[in-house]
Amino acid sequence: MNPANPNPYRLPENPVWLITGCSSGIGREIAKYIASKPNQRLIATARDPSTLSYLPESHDILKLPLDVTSPSSVNGAFNAAAAHFGDSYHIDVVVNNAGYSLSGDTEAATEEQTHQEIETLFFGTARVSMKAVEVMRQEKNHRGGLIFNVSSLAGVCAFPGHAYYHAGKFAVEGWTESVAKEMHPDWNINFCIVEPSGVKTNFEGSSKKYMDPHPAYTGDDMPARKLEAIVSQALKGGAGIEPVAIAEALFKVASRGEKIPLHLALGDVSLKLIRAKFEARLQNLETYRELGAIGS
Repeated sequence: MNPANPNPYRLPENPVWLITGCSSGIGREIAKYIASKPNQRLIATARDPSTLSYLPESHDILKLPLDVTSPSSVNGAFNAAAAHFGDSYHIDVVVNNAGYSLSGDTEAATEEQTHQEIETLFFGTARVSMKAVEVMRQEKNHRGGLIFNVSSLAGVCAFPGHAYYHAGKFAVEGWTESVAKEMHPDWNINFCIVEPSGVKTNFEGSSKKYMDPHPAYTGDDMPARKLEAIVSQALKGGAGIEPVAIAEALFKVASRGEKIPLHLALGDVSLKLIRAKFEARLQNLETYRELGAIGS
């Protein structure tokens, strides 16, 4: 079986980074961080490019409108980048960061809310990734590239009250694992699934949407209500990763000249809970080994 990311990746000189969802949160901090680094070129995107005014004006910084739910918008952004950079155009690093959380009682979710969530989190990520692969594999001298798909602790561990957010992030993880193994080693195209725990951004504000409360789930003893109380208290206490730390970690992974990890858990909470998840799964396998040993 073809492994993912089999060879060390070396970031070329004057690389081009394309980042989605740069209007706020993690995407904004990554864009600011890359813009501050010498010899880095940046394609910063957002649904509304006016939200990118925090970035300086420079030929090496291109600000573009991009709606990841629209195939024509994705194609338009890549075409605009090619026109801007001309003969020197290439894409070296893509950060698929665009997305939002849909929270609330799953029984109350509407068809429109659920489809839009999966369209943004999963299909948007897949759409941008495959357009990037198309560009990367056609470049001369096997320049290749690196695609960061920002998942979450929520892409590995599931909690009450976020079922469709988990569904989208779990889908990103499985899809990325599969596509990463489709790449020919000579193409030098690498994938990294980024799994941060809570980040100190406005994710609880403009990047978070809510379903209407369902009357059957309103009690304080309901699992989702208990989790909400715990999370709220943690946020008030200053819990969470500084978003610039995410940017620093991604830049380090891209520039260190070593093999790219397929999975990158970030933050103590993510490390602890993902470990606990897999340890519990292993224990479950052993506990129910006899029940599972069929057809052998």
